[in-house]
Amino acid sequence: MFDIIYKRVLAALPLLLILSLVAFSIIKCLPGDPVDVMLGTAQRDIDPSTVAALKTEFGLDKPFAEQYLKWLWHLTTKADFGRSYKDGRPVAEVIAERLPATLILVMTSLVISFVVGTIWGLLMVWLRNRSKRNILENLLFSLSIILYSSPNFWVGLLVIGALANTKQFAGFSLLGLHDPGVQATLGSTIKHILIPAIVLSTRRTAKIALFVRASTIDEFSRGYVLTAQCKGLSRTSVLLKHVARNSLLPVASLVGLSLPALLGGSVLIESVFAWPGMGRLAVESTFARNYSVMLALIMLYGVLVILSSLLADIIQTCLDPRLSSSPDDSSNSTGVAPA
Repeated sequence: MFDIIYKRVLAALPLLLILSLVAFSIIKCLPGDPVDVMLGTAQRDIDPSTVAALKTEFGLDKPFAEQYLKWLWHLTTKADFGRSYKDGRPVAEVIAERLPATLILVMTSLVISFVVGTIWGLLMVWLRNRSKRNILENLLFSLSIILYSSPNFWVGLLVIGALANTKQFAGFSLLGLHDPGVQATLGSTIKHILIPAIVLSTRRTAKIALFVRASTIDEFSRGYVLTAQCKGLSRTSVLLKHVARNSLLPVASLVGLSLPALLGGSVLIESVFAWPGMGRLAVESTFARNYSVMLALIMLYGVLVILSSLLADIIQTCLDPRLSSSPDDSSNSTGVAPA
């Protein structure tokens, strides 16, 4: 287990270095700079020496290599992402304000997608076992394909348009994390987060449902299923007592792989639902040419993707001990199990 973590961490270091170089290069290729955005049309009425002094203060007049190495040095030695060009605050402080909202949204969506997706997939298999041409199973399968093919932000716009004037959903808020001027409570937070979390989880829920369906159908072709049926167990009993447990083991490894997808999808969902998280901060920083915040968010997302992949490997290793066995243990020339 520790060997896997050690090797993955070592392999992640050059990946993060390449990510930082590519991100820094792309951002520097964008037209304009933070000073131009901050001054706007007023730049025409400001003395050029003042504009040059501002660029010198932010270090924008230095060569590309010098800017990158200075930024990388502060990041690796001091964990300093710099200061926001918008208000001068430390970037870490700006991100820390938005991080909890994104984590609440993503984790809620993760729970919804796995719970609903697993039940959905098993329900399709159960209906399939009852009848090979079950209409309801075909409808659920078609719906999962449609949701998996639909972008989350498009679904979000449809939901807002459909529920905005619906009296039955008047108790749910579609925009923001809290009502303006009202103290935040657990009930108000749930009221605000439920719709965005469901929309964010739609594609992941459909994918998990399709994965569970395919995995469960494959398990029904195993020999132990025929043995259980020969003992008199019904297909429903075999599904619930034997097949479901084996078919759901690979689903657990999707937990780590789902986090990067949900984090990436939250960028547009937070913009659609005016959610005050890191995704909306990324959009705002992009339009404002806030380079320091953009770079920090890219590196943070990169670290989260690597940690999520590592989490998926650890879960898969715990569920399947054969993956953690050494080559000497797995090779047995005699074919006889050790005593």
